Amino acid sequence: MQSNTIFVKKYRENEISQINENEIWRYAGYKGSTNKIDRELIEVFEEVKNDLSGAFSYKVCYRRMELKWEKGEPLLPFSAKSKALFQLLTDCNEIILFAATVGLETDRYIAKQQKISPVKSLIANAYGAERIERLCDAFCDNIQKDFSSENLFTTKRFSPGYGDLPLETQIELFNLLDCSRQIGVSLNESLLMSPSKSVTAIMGLKSKKCENKTVGKCKECTNHDCQFRKQEF
Repeated sequence: MQSNTIFVKKYRENEISQINENEIWRYAGYKGSTNKIDRELIEVFEEVKNDLSGAFSYKVCYRRMELKWEKGEPLLPFSAKSKALFQLLTDCNEIILFAATVGLETDRYIAKQQKISPVKSLIANAYGAERIERLCDAFCDNIQKDFSSENLFTTKRFSPGYGDLPLETQIELFNLLDCSRQIGVSLNESLLMSPSKSVTAIMGLKSKKCENKTVGKCKECTNHDCQFRKQEF
């Protein structure tokens, strides 16, 4: 595979995992037993789901690149340094850069509901966040299957703004992936993506199976006061 080749994958709704309602309520700010999700809220959520039926446009662009090492550090195709990312990429000789989006319709719906129903806007925002994460999950699973024939294994994904990887890394990833032309995602001066329900990330490829690959980000994160930290419902 050429390192300068950018690939695009599109997904249908039935190729994405079923809705995880616990995740949606978490993104909406409900913290398990500390917030009661009443019948009225559940009915609003059902309305939002119906309103957004068929609205998501699942797209991913990605690029496979060689990874060389020098003095114990990976020579990445972008300038940012991150100890956490370096550790994740241990034993990797290749990386996958990718960007994913669920499209603009969610943003349009959220903007409309902000004027009509703030509760619907909040839930739609959380719904979109859950959908983009499930898209990333589907893509990562597909990539693992694609490279199993080469006896390669993927690491977890790692995004700019997570841990010690600066959010500014987005700029270089956008240039490397040509996100605007490939999947219609742009980046503004504040480093916010449009559509907002979009993600960029890095994964490593290695010949050794990764340990603890499925450990959740919240369990690893040191920010215990995060409003989106996972709770049991």
